[in-house]
Amino acid sequence: LGVAQSAATVVLAILAGLFLALLTTRGEVDPSVVQKLPAGSWARPAWVEKAHSTNTGLYPVVVRNVHGDPLQNFGARCVAALLRIAPPTRTNSSALLFLMAAGLIVVLLLAWLESLRRVVVVAAASEGTAALRRQLHRQIYRLGQSALPTEGIEPTVELFTGEVERLHQGLLADLDVFPRAPVLAIGLLVFSLCLSWPLTLTFISLGVLIGLLLRPLARSDRQRADGDARDAAAYLTLLQQDLGLVRTVRVFGMEGFDNQRFDEHLEGHRAAEDRRLLWTGPIGPTGRQLIGAATVLALGALGAGVIEHPARIDLAAAIVLTGSLLVAAKTVIHCLAARRGIRQAGRAALAIFDFLERSPELQQSVGAHFLAPLRENISFENVTLTGPSGKVYLEGVTFEIPAKTRIAIMGRDEESKHALACLIPRLIDPKVGRVRADGMDLREVTLESLRAQVATVFQNDLVFSDSVFNNIGLGEPSHGLPRVIQAAKTAHAHNFIQDLPNGYDTIIGPSGHYLRVDEQYRVAIARALLHDPSILIIEEPPFSLDDDVKSLIDDTISRLARNRTLIFLPHRLSTIRSCSEVVVLHNGRIEAIGNPRSLQGESKIYRHLQYVEFNQFAAGELEAGQFNI
Repeated sequence: LGVAQSAATVVLAILAGLFLALLTTRGEVDPSVVQKLPAGSWARPAWVEKAHSTNTGLYPVVVRNVHGDPLQNFGARCVAALLRIAPPTRTNSSALLFLMAAGLIVVLLLAWLESLRRVVVVAAASEGTAALRRQLHRQIYRLGQSALPTEGIEPTVELFTGEVERLHQGLLADLDVFPRAPVLAIGLLVFSLCLSWPLTLTFISLGVLIGLLLRPLARSDRQRADGDARDAAAYLTLLQQDLGLVRTVRVFGMEGFDNQRFDEHLEGHRAAEDRRLLWTGPIGPTGRQLIGAATVLALGALGAGVIEHPARIDLAAAIVLTGSLLVAAKTVIHCLAARRGIRQAGRAALAIFDFLERSPELQQSVGAHFLAPLRENISFENVTLTGPSGKVYLEGVTFEIPAKTRIAIMGRDEESKHALACLIPRLIDPKVGRVRADGMDLREVTLESLRAQVATVFQNDLVFSDSVFNNIGLGEPSHGLPRVIQAAKTAHAHNFIQDLPNGYDTIIGPSGHYLRVDEQYRVAIARALLHDPSILIIEEPPFSLDDDVKSLIDDTISRLARNRTLIFLPHRLSTIRSCSEVVVLHNGRIEAIGNPRSLQGESKIYRHLQYVEFNQFAAGELEAGQFNI
């Protein structure tokens, strides 16, 4: 489509040239000149003998160029062929109508080709970037580090947004420019050479010379503009500091001195900003002067050619030649400008494909076993986990979680606690050691059966932008509305869901209806309950809740605990006290493990965490006047 559009543009330029030639010659030929041409040849066909010398249509173009240089002679032969094929071009009025009709058809064809080409280019670029985003989305699931808070999806989000968008813009530029622009530039240059190769080569040489001179000038202008921008920013910082001295100025009575300093800084900022604006732009002052001088020289050469050698190039040919070369030059400049975006797209593509080519960290072994609901325990055996940056999240962790018990994981480092929790559903795998469920290495069981037994409630993943129904049911066909409602009732979420504008069809999440965090928390618990896991990992909200809400959540948790293993990342002291065992992490290692009462006397870290994180006043669980004495 691009090649066809370029070809149509060249045809339109040729038609414009013939139109101007018809207007300037008015279809008049010198009979004496015609008589010198061989009779019956392509340059003097039989119909010319019968035609009036002042009404020969496009024939003067043939007569004027038949004895020119080889390129002009070739052009004359092409026009002679047109006269032979299209008889309407043999008279003035019919030739005018023919050229107007042909020009209208070509213009309409160009508009249609442009629209169709844009649709195809946009669709191709969008389809390519959508496919890459889809692959990035799938790759996240294969790479375990995406579950870590600080080394998770943030780099992928940059790829997904920034790098893919740069690639998208590069694809648009590439598909828009190539091969359309080079074909158009070459076609117009060939046409210009046919009109006058000496002037065309002169203009090309002059353009190349100006381009070579402008590059260092543009670089120098950018450096000047950058330096002036830094100066303007420095002065603006000083002005902001001056505004902050109001109290000091008033106290010490230094208004005169302060006004003088402010005026100096303001003048410096104004001068620097003026210089920056002067040198900012595609072409600086020196470049504009250079282009102006080159334009005068080009027009002088063009005028000399028309005046001194009218037989070689007339005014009509000069106008068409100038227009063709200007369009060709603009096309070449557009190609060069597009190269920058294409280079950026190439770098973005390297980053994207480097990410996509990473070997999956979470693989299912051949012959993996089915994991039944947890009956005995979950055991961590000398587990060590490090992130891509080298940070150690867990080191030599060894302990057991008995089935159908409550356990709390405490520690100052939230990332270590999340890393430990994420090992259970195999969101990540340990670098050293292993995690077992009922004696089976989690890497030797199917991911589907493992994750069927585990549900998580993390504070960063409570709800997403969709209906309440889909937030709880997750689009699972077997989770009909009655089951979703029952789960919501168990989580004490049904009442506030009914009060939403559209009930269970209300869109919630970042782009939907606002829910309080405790309401989002109960929706996430309902989702976990509907999953019916044997292992439930719950991260509590990191702030105090109303007493009524706490009682509702406690009731929900007590129902969830029946015949399930509960693992808490607690933020409430009452939750810790309800657990049969507490694991205290410090610097990635287990500092202490035991029931809350024993740890109170044995572990300094545990007591410190209680004081810092679970102080009842800080958590809002006790207020003035609520002591039971």
